Amino acid sequence: MAHNERTDAELAVAAAGGEERAFTELMRRYKEPLYRYIHRSMRGDEDAYDVLQDAFTAAWRSIDRYDPSRKFSTWIYHIALNKVRDHGRKRAVRSFFFQAAPLDVPDRPDIADHGADIPGGFEIHDELRRVSAMIDELPEKLRVAFTLQVLQDLPQIEVADILGVSVKTVETRVYRARKILQAQVESADQ
Repeated sequence: MAHNERTDAELAVAAAGGEERAFTELMRRYKEPLYRYIHRSMRGDEDAYDVLQDAFTAAWRSIDRYDPSRKFSTWIYHIALNKVRDHGRKRAVRSFFFQAAPLDVPDRPDIADHGADIPGGFEIHDELRRVSAMIDELPEKLRVAFTLQVLQDLPQIEVADILGVSVKTVETRVYRARKILQAQVESADQ
């Protein structure tokens, strides 16, 4: 049976048995959607690709603990979510120590201006950037649920499994996120 005809669970079981090509096929299937999720979760951070690699490395190392009775996508998204959180914690610690350094140290690197906005030239790009910024400003719990369900188009039950919460909690978080975004769009249009 060809790799692309096997289910995710079959590939994961084969990978756990040492079949590296099976895991390569899983990475091929999940590389793009996981990258989009990680990139969005990290608010466009340039380290998103590194976090994606960390997620796949962690998945490979723990593939023998994957339970084939559960969806593989739930399992891999949960790993990615943990890697995003790990990265955020590491970045906060690095930022603390970096900002604590004296300003007059000659070898201190320049701080990039993350607030600079490169003109897009097209209205649609400006609108997408504006909505993306609004999503980025959502409280973390709402942003993560909204990103997984709405932007990644995952079913509520899978989002609930990834986040370790009830389906009702996911529904509520996505509803609240939509209401906040709707209010921000309406107030910006006035």
